[in-house]
Parts: sequence; structure tokens; C-alpha cells
Amino acid sequence: MTKKTWKPKETYRAIILIQDGVGDRPVPELGGHTPLEIARKPHMDTIAELGATGLMDLIEPGVRPGTDTGHLALFGYDPYKYYPGRGPLEAAGIGVPLRPGDVALRCNIATVEERNGELIVVDRRAGRIRGDHVKILVDALNKTIKEVDGVKVEFYPATEHRVVMVLRGEGLSPRISDSDPGTAMEGHPVKKVVPLDDTLEAKKTAEIVNKVIRLAHEVLRDHPLNKERVEKGLLPGNAIITRGAGMVPRDLKPFEEVFKAKAYVVAEEATIIGIARILGMGAEIPPGSTATLDTDLDSILEAALKAWREGYDIIYIHVKGPDIAGHDADPYGKIRIIERTDEMLGKLMKEIEWKKTVIALAADHSTPCLVRDHSGDPVPVAIYAPTIRRDHVRKYDEYSCSKGILGRIRGVELIKIVLDQMNKPLKWGA
Repeated sequence: MTKKTWKPKETYRAIILIQDGVGDRPVPELGGHTPLEIARKPHMDTIAELGATGLMDLIEPGVRPGTDTGHLALFGYDPYKYYPGRGPLEAAGIGVPLRPGDVALRCNIATVEERNGELIVVDRRAGRIRGDHVKILVDALNKTIKEVDGVKVEFYPATEHRVVMVLRGEGLSPRISDSDPGTAMEGHPVKKVVPLDDTLEAKKTAEIVNKVIRLAHEVLRDHPLNKERVEKGLLPGNAIITRGAGMVPRDLKPFEEVFKAKAYVVAEEATIIGIARILGMGAEIPPGSTATLDTDLDSILEAALKAWREGYDIIYIHVKGPDIAGHDADPYGKIRIIERTDEMLGKLMKEIEWKKTVIALAADHSTPCLVRDHSGDPVPVAIYAPTIRRDHVRKYDEYSCSKGILGRIRGVELIKIVLDQMNKPLKWGA
């Protein structure tokens, strides 16, 4: 008998397509079906038919994920342990270099009036100040407020009236309250920042932020630009108000170090780009991607193909439109963007050797049209791989995938399954 010669196992690369908020509940206008059930999506159905399917709880059953925590899980990091807060995500999304231990806060340039020793908020956005005016005021802050109580302070202009503040030093904590009184709360004072736990680190950080807020007002109230704005009938940007303090976890390790694979993220939202950058992943928002139903999917496709040609092991592709349709209670819009995304997937499959590629279909959360918000419903997942155990499911939707061989998994488990099908598994034990 001739002895069979075994070839070395082949390794594969992977595409993970994330349709933001695609999961849904029965819609009366659709005869009690979901948009995924109604949409014509031959390429997604092919992945389901030739692969393994199931349902996925991004965090755990019944917990409503945000886009940020949902994607953190899809990247393989437990949100309960590694979620850094919105401040660091906003910072990383605009390219601010963050280090483990840095505290980042989201800020608004605002208009305040001094009354009886308090700063009263007149307009939380300083008349929606933007552009060069924000940059000029941020430059003034950086020139004057460099350090408070031994902690370095840095400011960075973000979108429109928004600014990021970074605190860098020892003994800091993100466990502090917001100074921003909130939407529609003009006429109320800037809140005193207080520690949210009993640690010395939280107390120290709260005191520093309160001092920075006072110093910032002293710098901005007499700034020549603000005098010019008042003369023109515009509101002055004479204060900062803070919210969303967060810290990059000190034990957070880069994606490539943890999973031994290089990943690239093509996304339509700065929050996702921020997460990717914190994790050391390549990332971009392609030109023409609007994060709405009219987004340029060809531009998204080209960015993904460029990353593919550059040799990345795993490419995440994010399409925002289904979530927008869910928030707008627009099931027909959701169907259309699903169908357009399926066409993009078909073009992608033609450009790569897809039968020698691991392709996963997933979502970061459900956004049911009847709820008009994120829900805790699990999302359908389908994974094709050249040697995967196929099940008997033939369609990619919430009900079909519930019958699949994968069962019900958590978000952090998806990347491990994908890596195993790539023949690049994380091995435990001898």
C-alpha cells in the first residue's frame, strides 16, 4: 500500500464584513420579517450556505452594545476589561498619540458668564465655533497651560467646537465626573468635577481638571479673537467644559502582539478608527464614505482592496448605513443598504481568491427599526473558510443563522474562530 504524503497545512487571510446595526426584529410593514430576511443578498447567502453560521452576543445576552464596545469585542478585547471610555477614542480618532495611563477627556469650547463666582453656561458650543477660530484658541491654551500639579496638559482641536484634552503623568484616574451640564442645560453653571470613587488618584485628577477649567477661562476670556467675535455679534469661546474622561488601560497590548496577525480597519466612523489606532491596527475612513445610506461603497471597497494588496492578514470592513436606517425606523432603507453592501461583497469576492480566504459576516449590535436604538438582540454571524465544517443553513439572516453549527457565541470569540480557520490559532498547552 502506498503511503500517503501529507502536505503542510495552508494558512489563509481573512475578511470580516461588519454591517453596523444590521440585526433587527420582526417589522409589521415587512409582513413580520426582518430586513435581512427580505433583502436580496446572494453573496451573503453564499457565505452562509458554504460556511458555518450562528448567533453572536457582542457583550453578553441582553446587554445593549455601543458601536465602540461592539467593535472592541469584534477586535477580540473584552469591553468590560478594556473599554477606555469615549475620551481616548475621540483622541485616537483624530490622531492624538496616547500612552497607557494617559487620561483623555472630550471638551467643548463654550460660552460662559461669570456670576457670583460661578461660570454660567450661555452656549455649550460657543455658537458652534469651528475651524481656525478653534485652532487659535487651542494654541493659546497650549502656550499657557502646560502643566498643573506636576501633570502635563495638552489640548487638540477635534470636530467643529470639540476639543480633546490629555492629562499625562503619574497617579491619575478616569473615575471623575463631567463638568458639562449637558444638552439643553444652558443657564446652568459649569459643574464641579468630583471623584467617582474614594481613591487618591480620582481625587487628584478631579482637582486638576477643575483647576484647568478655571485657568482656561482666564486665558480665553480676554483673548483678542474673542473680543473680535463679540464685536461681530458672535459668541466668544471663553471656556472649556469637559466630559467622557477615560484612560488607555495600562495592560492593553496591541492587536498584532496578542493575535500574531496584522489587521487593517476600513471604517466609516471616527470612534472605530480610534479603537483601531489604540490597538495599533492600520485604519482609515475612505474618501466619500458618508456613514449614511448614500455612502460611496466603491470607495470603501477600494480601500479594502488596497489593504489586501499590501498583505494584511485580516481586513475589517465597516458599513454604517444599516444602523442609520434602524435609528430612522426605515426598514426599506435598511433593505437597500444591505443589498448595496451585498453587491460590494460580490465585487470583493471577484477581486480576491475568495475560496482560499476566510470571510466572516458580522455586526456590532442590532438596531431594530421598531426600537430606533441599539438593542440586546444577538446578531447573525456566518463564516466561510476552505475547510470549515459546514452546516445546513442556506441564508444569512437572524432566524436562519439561529439554526447554525456555531450556536451562540460572544463577540470576543469571533476573532479566535477566524484565526483558527486561517490556521493561525492561539494554542493553549503543549
